[in-house]
Amino acid sequence: MDDLPPSLVVDILSRLTDSADVARCRVASKTLNSLTREVRSLNLLCTLSRYLKSRSPETKDHVTPFKAIFNNLVGQAPCLNSISIGVDKSLRNISYDDVDDESDDLYLTDVGFVKEWLPKVCGDLGKLSISDFWIQSCWRKSQILSLISSCCNGLMELEVKNAWLSVDGLNPMTRLTSLTLEFIRLEDEDLNKVNECFPSLQVLNLVGVGGLKDPKIHLLHLKSCLWTVSNAPLSLTIFAPNLVKLRLKCIKPKSLVLDTPLLSDFHLSVEEASDFRVKEFHNLGNLHLESSSLCCLLDMFPSGKSVRKLTVNSLNGLQQLNFAWKQCLMCFRMQHILI
Repeated sequence: MDDLPPSLVVDILSRLTDSADVARCRVASKTLNSLTREVRSLNLLCTLSRYLKSRSPETKDHVTPFKAIFNNLVGQAPCLNSISIGVDKSLRNISYDDVDDESDDLYLTDVGFVKEWLPKVCGDLGKLSISDFWIQSCWRKSQILSLISSCCNGLMELEVKNAWLSVDGLNPMTRLTSLTLEFIRLEDEDLNKVNECFPSLQVLNLVGVGGLKDPKIHLLHLKSCLWTVSNAPLSLTIFAPNLVKLRLKCIKPKSLVLDTPLLSDFHLSVEEASDFRVKEFHNLGNLHLESSSLCCLLDMFPSGKSVRKLTVNSLNGLQQLNFAWKQCLMCFRMQHILI
């Protein structure tokens, strides 16, 4: 280890998937302890094993609090440009009956907690990911977006999962190009604020975002979008003149309006769409359709002359696929049809 160039050691430490290992390296040697201050990436995940040990009467007094470990790591690495903190997906199976209602030891979008460390590293921070513990966060409305937007002027990628978010006090973040919100509680007005304050977004991922009734995405620079909607009925609108790739999954929207003229890769999964309106897709080359009313959905598309690869998947079995096959041959001229 002593023969390795310091820059290479720092690069290795920065690539560790669990930054708890960085803390362990500090006590291994003086050289490692010194070099850990130059680490540029921090990734800390609370595992199910750690969580159970922190709750067991036999072991909880010997477990260092998760937030304390994270604060210590941040304090020892002032040049971070990427931070990821969260709880393991296995904690989703924890029952509400097993959790103290007032507990907040894993409430990671708590503004008070984030204020302890974010101002120390916000200057260089380009990527931030926070995956909260839903049982502790779902009933607490967090204003963490306001805090992030006021501190992190250079942030380019933001990911927040398993939280109830407020947009009160949200400031424009003109350098942010990628946003992921997964299992988040929002309202239509909140999404409108996202459109307004994140005008430079090129990548937007909305997965299981609840509370929306008639959501609208209006982003002029958006190029890639993943949007999965679990509740229904909804009116969905996307206005994105530069959107190239769209993956959209919904149940039974009341209406679906797409104004995305440059779209070339479109994956649509929908049980049925009673009002489906799109403008002509002159660049659409790859189209994947999944629906229980596949034939009706195909009728709603404009001429598919540009489509070169079409994949259709019926939720109603083989008979509908046979009808869809004939419809594809009549309406689309493509090199590949997958059914």
